[in-house]
Amino acid sequence: MGGLLLGGVVGSLGTYAGTGGGGVTTVERAVTVTRQVERRLKAGYVYIGPAKDYGWSFSHDQGRRWADRNIRGVESVYIEGVGDADVKGAMKTLIEVENVDFVVGTSFGYMDPMAELASEYPEKYFLHINGFRAGALGNAPENMSVGDINTYQIYYLEGLAAGAVTQTGAVGVVGTFRIPVINRLVNAFLLGARYAYKKRTGKEIKARVVWLNTWFDPVKARDAVISLVDTIDADVITSTEDSPTGLQVVEEYTTKKGRRTWGFSHYTDMTAFGPNSHLTGHIVNWGVLYLEFYKMILTGSWRSVDIWARLGDFTPSRWAKPPEQSTLGKPEGPVYMAPLNPVVPAEWELLIKRRYEEMKEGVFEPISGEGNMGEPVRDTNGEVRIDRVERANRTMLMNMDWIVEYALEA
Repeated sequence: MGGLLLGGVVGSLGTYAGTGGGGVTTVERAVTVTRQVERRLKAGYVYIGPAKDYGWSFSHDQGRRWADRNIRGVESVYIEGVGDADVKGAMKTLIEVENVDFVVGTSFGYMDPMAELASEYPEKYFLHINGFRAGALGNAPENMSVGDINTYQIYYLEGLAAGAVTQTGAVGVVGTFRIPVINRLVNAFLLGARYAYKKRTGKEIKARVVWLNTWFDPVKARDAVISLVDTIDADVITSTEDSPTGLQVVEEYTTKKGRRTWGFSHYTDMTAFGPNSHLTGHIVNWGVLYLEFYKMILTGSWRSVDIWARLGDFTPSRWAKPPEQSTLGKPEGPVYMAPLNPVVPAEWELLIKRRYEEMKEGVFEPISGEGNMGEPVRDTNGEVRIDRVERANRTMLMNMDWIVEYALEA
């Protein structure tokens, strides 16, 4: 990434001799010698939970490692288990003690402290995950960007799988916080489950959401799963809590208690935690996103951006394939779907693959009238939120403060 131009006489001499005299011709050449100057970058990450929670924070840590491996000149460090109230001090430690160039914050609550630090350290670069402040949006300094990888599309497909296999007609959700990013996951899952179950049986799905009000608490998550099985006889349960607890508990019901129950991977492949009960799930590679920012900084081409990655982004081709040729179950881009358990009936597997491919190309939106059997999408108060011919746009998804009508909440 640098060159030195050397110009001068290269010493090519030609002699001319002829009758009555002679002459000398001097030829000048410009020679370019390129010398590689390797630029270095040190990145610092802050995690809300343990780096080995096997969920949210673990996926960020795996993404960090992946990005570091896929480009030269980068090293990174991290601080784990940092609450929102303590994040400013943690980030200052990364800047002033670790001397990092690039700070990544992986919790929604880190947003405002990061914006303050971006103003204090204009020579540093900042990335906030899952927020709405960035220089590109006009509400933060230009050295701050925002990024997210969306899983709600795959939650809809998980819902289709749930509705296709449930025998009790009841599904459960272990929710963390009742905020837009989680609400859209819950809504997508319930719309998918309702679609498949009603198409299959003509009956309405029974669903319940238990809110934990914490991101990481395996004990609470365990109690929530048990309550869902006991109160509504749920035999398919998804969880947004950042551990494999949900899948572990349904595995216990299946293998030790004689009640066939299904669960899902959450952010990373959790099959090993429930090999007899793993239905499918969503897998995220944050490294794909981090690599883009590494490239900008290393090449001196930084610009504040707002990246909202979804299915199909950062892939060689995002055009929909026929469902029989779907890449579902294979790693691709920032987010993809875990393999489907063969228990999912063939006709539903085909539909899931078709929707997966359509969402990659952007021709299907799950939170829509089409995703709800051509019916309006209503909230738990009966208010129409999306008409039968409409689909959720990004503004609605980012501000989703309601839960779909098919759910009871606790």
